[in-house]
Amino acid sequence: MDFRTADYRQQAEKMRGKYGSFFDFYVSQFVIGPRPVGDTSDVTEDALRKFVSDGYIRRIQDSINNHFKDVSDVDEQLTQATKYFKYYFPQVTVPKALSINSGFSLGAFTYNKDLLGIGLDLYLGANNPDYDSAGIYNYLKHKMGREYIARNSMEVLYNLYFGEQESAEGKTLIEAMVNKGKKMYFLSMVLPDAPDSMIVAYTDVQTRWCEKNEYEIWKFLNDKDLLYKENVMEQKRYLDEGPTTAGMPAESPGNIGGWIGWQIVNKFMDETGHKVSLADLVAKYDAKAILAKAHYRPSKSTF
Repeated sequence: MDFRTADYRQQAEKMRGKYGSFFDFYVSQFVIGPRPVGDTSDVTEDALRKFVSDGYIRRIQDSINNHFKDVSDVDEQLTQATKYFKYYFPQVTVPKALSINSGFSLGAFTYNKDLLGIGLDLYLGANNPDYDSAGIYNYLKHKMGREYIARNSMEVLYNLYFGEQESAEGKTLIEAMVNKGKKMYFLSMVLPDAPDSMIVAYTDVQTRWCEKNEYEIWKFLNDKDLLYKENVMEQKRYLDEGPTTAGMPAESPGNIGGWIGWQIVNKFMDETGHKVSLADLVAKYDAKAILAKAHYRPSKSTF
């Protein structure tokens, strides 16, 4: 539908009829964007016409059209992940998936528990030339391929239904790590064929580094007396994505705490004989209970 030449009111009503309130959400978030406080002027029509005529946006759309001529592989992966999700959480309604051009702003998100939005523009492959001009960091590009769509979609569903924030005031770093580890474990269950590197959003090299240095990572966090500190900034340092982790070798990836948290949850499941269901793990076992049962103590590397 081309707002550049069509009757605006007629076409806008057709879009609202097809997409409901998401049409207005899309326009406000991705077309108009942030506005001054108190500005309620109706700029929708002018903004839409400029948006669909913008050369940069049209180039992004052309890239989407070329890169996603065939989406059968994406549909299959997303359908399979959704089946696993519904198997483990039959009481939860999975939102309908809808692809968009987000203007390099969002790869996956949920809207009103009804829609799962997928910004295809952020899955055009690590070598897409527009990613540099969009200011996307090099350390993020490895996960901007189509194979990450199902993985990231499942992550936003986890955030929607089971809680997004791993770090918070009044919570220790180790608790935040385990909470993020629960999310990683969830992803490994709904994406059983995905490699560990994809689950934690690392490269293969970063994953191997963590596996080789698991003992040293755990020792570093203990020696620095970090695990039981209630400091949100410290939590972000070890749980957020980044090119590396401060204080560790340059080869270390970001989110090192999330990776260790995942190993703790894996150990917990081993200790319980995998008799704890995924639904119970997510809803009934907090970080302290998992830590108490896991007895996590990595051994020195034998590499």
